[in-house]
Amino acid sequence: MEFSKVNHSRHKVTEFDGSRLPIAEVKAILAEAILAPSAHNIQPWHFAIVASDEKRAALSTAMYGKNAAQHEAAGATLVVYSDTDLTERVHDLVEIGADFLAEASKEMLLTRLPGMFEKFSPEELSDYLALNIGLVAQNIVLVATDKGLKTNMILGFDKVKAKEVLAIEERFRPELIITMGYSDTEGTASYRLPVNDVTDVI
Repeated sequence: MEFSKVNHSRHKVTEFDGSRLPIAEVKAILAEAILAPSAHNIQPWHFAIVASDEKRAALSTAMYGKNAAQHEAAGATLVVYSDTDLTERVHDLVEIGADFLAEASKEMLLTRLPGMFEKFSPEELSDYLALNIGLVAQNIVLVATDKGLKTNMILGFDKVKAKEVLAIEERFRPELIITMGYSDTEGTASYRLPVNDVTDVI
C-alpha cells in the first residue's frame, strides 16, 4: 500500500470485533515499527503485549472511562514504555549489537552518550523520551493500518497503576497504550488545520 493511502486511511477506531491477534503478528508489526528514527539511535522504547487473560483484566482496572471496554475487545493491546535508564540502554545497544557495530561506534556510545544523559534535567529526560516514543508509536499505528488493522492510541489510563499491575522492569515507564484489531468501523477523518495556517516561510 502506498504511504499516502495508508496515511489517509488511518483513523481512530475504538470498537473491535473481539478476535485475538496472534502474538507473532503483533511482533511482526513491531519489527517494522522499530525502524523509526530515534535521537542518537538510542531506541529508548520497550513494549508489553498484554496477552494473558489475567494481565488484560488487571490492565482494565487502570483504564479511565470507556477505555477498558475498548481494550477488552481489542485483538491486541500494546503498552509502549520509555526506558528511563538511558545509560543502561547504551550498554544494551553495545552488547546486543556487538557483531554489528564498528569499534569506533561502540567507543562513541560508551564514552560520549552516558555523560550527556547524566547531565539531563528531569524535564530534559522526559522531553527526550517523549520525542522518541512519539516516533515509534506513529510507526506502530501506520504499520498496523497497512496490514488491514484498526488502531487507537490511549493516554487515558493510570500510569502508576498500569506499571504496578503489569510488573515490567522498574526502569521502564509506561507512556501510552495502543489497541489494535479488526473492526467493521472505518473511523472518520479528524479535522486538520490547513498547512498554510501552521507554516511560516521565513
